Amino acid sequence: MALVKARKIDGAKPAAVVEGGDPLAWLEDADPALRRRAAHALGERPDVVPALSARLTREDDPSVRETLLTALVRIGTAGAAEALVPLLASEDVALRNGVIESLQQMPAAVVLPEVAPLVTAADSDLRIFAVQLVGKLPHPDRLGLLAGVIDRDPHVNVCLSAVEALMECGDPAALPVVERLSARFPDDPFVAFSVDAARRLFSGA
Repeated sequence: MALVKARKIDGAKPAAVVEGGDPLAWLEDADPALRRRAAHALGERPDVVPALSARLTREDDPSVRETLLTALVRIGTAGAAEALVPLLASEDVALRNGVIESLQQMPAAVVLPEVAPLVTAADSDLRIFAVQLVGKLPHPDRLGLLAGVIDRDPHVNVCLSAVEALMECGDPAALPVVERLSARFPDDPFVAFSVDAARRLFSGA
């Protein structure tokens, strides 16, 4: 019988290497398929959060990046959330959006003091992302932080995001805060529409 030489398929590593190696070492492998398998395998290990987040900042393969984010969500610790928060300031739009979605899936792990400074960041887009995230955090200081945005932020779109976040919170105590926005932007039709929507929502509550 002729011997058939074993060959790799689609760049995959030999099974013995994959099964017997250290998943942590695979994170830096040149093969994205192996990096993806590594991220999946490490999704139950809080001790590797630094390695996962470090790889995430360098990863350029979309499927591997998604798996890295999923692994951090699965770990779900405060440390995992803390590692993701700084990436909200990334200039990579795809990474930033992935981080936002991931943090929104783990609100109980996000520490408000980690996010609070971002609501006053120089970048208005980053402030919007931060406001959206704050609105999902189960924290008693959430209303006060969003009220500060409505009272002081110079960008109307940031303020409208704060209104939306307050409406999602569902607390009628937020209505006086939302109504103050009308005085700041009296001629903006979107503000008028949002404040009216909040009135209807909280009146029904």
